[in-house]
Amino acid sequence: MGGAFRISHGSVLIFLTLSLLVLTCLQASGSILTTNFTLVNQSRGYSIFFLRTFSELAGVSLSATISTTLERIKWAMICRQGAGRARFVDFLALQHSTTLLGLLSLAAGAGVPSIKTRLWSAIRLLLMILVPGIGILIMSQVEIGLAFSPVSSTTRYFGYDNHPMNATSALEYTSFTDLILSWKFAGFLGDPTRSVDLTPDNERGRVCSLNVNAQDSLGCNRTFFVAGENMLVMPELVRDASFPDADIILASDHRGFLLNFNAGNSSAVFNSTRDCRTYSSRYLGFQAGAIRLCVGNSGPHELEARLVTCPGSIASTLTCLNDTSWHNNVDWTIKMSVMFQNSQVAYSRSNGTILWHSFTDTSPVPVEVLSTDILKAYDALLLDTSTLLFNGSSSGNVPLFSSSSFPTFLWLAEPEFSDQNAINPATSNAIYSTLQSLLAAPMYYCQSGVARRLIPAILDAKTVNVPELTYLFGLLSAPPERNSPASFAHHRYEVKVSFGTLIAYIVLSGTALLACSIAHTVISLSDHVRHGRRLPRLSRFPTLDLFAHCTIEDENRCVIYQGRSGFFPTEHSPKSLKRWLSTISIKWSQPHNMEDGGLQLFGDECVEGHGDWSSISMGSISPIPSRSKLVGSMSPYSSRTKLSLFRSND
Repeated sequence: MGGAFRISHGSVLIFLTLSLLVLTCLQASGSILTTNFTLVNQSRGYSIFFLRTFSELAGVSLSATISTTLERIKWAMICRQGAGRARFVDFLALQHSTTLLGLLSLAAGAGVPSIKTRLWSAIRLLLMILVPGIGILIMSQVEIGLAFSPVSSTTRYFGYDNHPMNATSALEYTSFTDLILSWKFAGFLGDPTRSVDLTPDNERGRVCSLNVNAQDSLGCNRTFFVAGENMLVMPELVRDASFPDADIILASDHRGFLLNFNAGNSSAVFNSTRDCRTYSSRYLGFQAGAIRLCVGNSGPHELEARLVTCPGSIASTLTCLNDTSWHNNVDWTIKMSVMFQNSQVAYSRSNGTILWHSFTDTSPVPVEVLSTDILKAYDALLLDTSTLLFNGSSSGNVPLFSSSSFPTFLWLAEPEFSDQNAINPATSNAIYSTLQSLLAAPMYYCQSGVARRLIPAILDAKTVNVPELTYLFGLLSAPPERNSPASFAHHRYEVKVSFGTLIAYIVLSGTALLACSIAHTVISLSDHVRHGRRLPRLSRFPTLDLFAHCTIEDENRCVIYQGRSGFFPTEHSPKSLKRWLSTISIKWSQPHNMEDGGLQLFGDECVEGHGDWSSISMGSISPIPSRSKLVGSMSPYSSRTKLSLFRSND
């Protein structure tokens, strides 16, 4: 019954399963199979869908391979030469139609004397769990990440890295300080066009607040990677209209600042002359409050800063600059460590946001930052040049507004320190964000050549043919050497399964497939199969094969059922097997009374010898005991009712 195909298709299934497992692993290792399919790699949903499809197909194929292998093992066990008989419970343990409860009863139930039967049942149960298990495993730790395909271009372009701070370049921002230190200054590090928040989720949810003694009680830590805005890193590419379909500007091996912040020591003492400065602004001719910024070095690569605001009671009398009693007030303090870190950075071409970054294998390099440089930069940024022009004049002639209103904005925005504000999460987080920005902003802007790149961006890349402006550009510090490779690129989504999960998937599925391959090979090469009794021609219907090829008898060699293989047409016969199967029927052999409804198997003839059964000696099966020996109504697993299988004559 189609035996040639049925036996040989096991090797086909093994090859198919191996291929699908390899494809699944390739797709799980970065969507290698769909890299060039735009419809797939432009969608997160499609990316995960294709991985799921490959894994499900591999699972179905592996299940079919295991099923075919168990079937071959079952028939090899029945057809062993010289083995006599095989236990019927072993046959049931390997039979596809045996239910889960049936396997559990054979594996762990009472009345099963054979360890071999329990072992086969346990293997079947394990394999039933294995196939869906590895399908769940491969999808358990999946990440959908961004990947990029650079655009091929004959012109190579290099962008600007970040460099150590140059405090003297702060003078280049004179008269337009408020353009860079805006009222959104507290969100300087939160700007997605400039930096990436690397703070772990468990620490990001931790509130930066102080207790009533002005000490950090929860452990406030924040980490940022400041790559820089694309108009400062690669200004020419930002203005380049080439390759309009490319949606990414990709910077490779780009150096940025790696900044780590934590709550400083609120009781730390700063040198009032060397480490502290007081800044104020005029607004409508009035001295509108004041701030005091103290910055010191707590280590070679670490800064500590404190911001104190003039109390309202003093500001209302316009004496913040004369009354120094508030300079030593307890207030919020923060620490910052600085390192350089190289990374790949992908900028959105449409809005300039940082979509992705990946650090290179190079280790972070500590950067020495002096507190005096930070204060020197703010002395230049917040210098009141308009007041200098009227030095010595009467107060009535002093301009109504100072050249920078940033100190006033900062004084208005930052609340005074109090027990309630110290433990208020919203207030503390806002103040810590401002302190972080106060330390990071001068390092970012006060680099050589930044102002020369920033001014054209502020002017919206307009071409202004003014000699004075050209002369001004010549006074600005020159940009550094370009070292960061940059290019246009297309983005795509790729699936990445964790390395440990992928290894576990390969080991489990590979072990099952290897076991199936070994079983097929051993059975094919076994002398038990190649000589004497060979495996019968099997159909695609295991139940039909049982009826056709098996003789069932009890421990006393009393026939319970005699197979009649010659009675069934083969798939290669002129009469189609499927058409013949559609003409026969099946019905329930209803017992005469309820007492006869148990499992009672018996036949009409018993043979004392050990020869094979023939169809001549086989009678019909009767529901009522007559001349045949009744096997018994006890458990079919007991030694008295042990059933065996004979292969009937074909």
